Amino acid sequence: MRKKIGLGPRITGYFLRGLFTLLPLFITIWLLFFMFSFLDGILGGIIALFVGRYIPGLGFLITLLLTLITGFLMTYLIGEKLFLFSESIITRVPIMKSIYSSAKQINDVLFQQKEAKSSHRACIVEYPRKGIYSLGFVTSDAASEIKKKTGGGKMINVFIPNTPTPATGFLIVVPAHEVKLLDMRIDDAFKYIVSGGVLQPKK
Repeated sequence: MRKKIGLGPRITGYFLRGLFTLLPLFITIWLLFFMFSFLDGILGGIIALFVGRYIPGLGFLITLLLTLITGFLMTYLIGEKLFLFSESIITRVPIMKSIYSSAKQINDVLFQQKEAKSSHRACIVEYPRKGIYSLGFVTSDAASEIKKKTGGGKMINVFIPNTPTPATGFLIVVPAHEVKLLDMRIDDAFKYIVSGGVLQPKK
């Protein structure tokens, strides 16, 4: 005789099945909302100063349009020269120079790698404790002073990005023999991080 399942366990079962079914949709909506809020906030506040009030979505549309125009211009020599000229002006402003240079270096390392070089690759390290691995990116060798203070062995800088905002994260310095390099493409690794492990890298 089949045992009758109580109302409570049935409701719990329905909820979990519905949750697992809708979870990819929830993650997609949440990420789209985050991207919209982030992009809208870049220029939304500046536009509000001129317009006199905040217009939801206007900053998002202008940011997308500006990005599209920049990508279009950068495909031609005149656009690249114009960008380099603007960049040279920015790097002459004292405070902006430091911020822009740092941001550009991080962008070049994490997003502009055409090939997975040994010095700029996805990796895993045992962090924050043994037995637990974090996915990160090798950025460079550690500073010479750090090597001396840690015994002189080879140390590697590893950037550990946050989920679902990989543009932010933190730096850890790890002994070279503890860094396990991956064959995973950098863009696949970022998708894996942003999705919280839902989007599996291509084999």
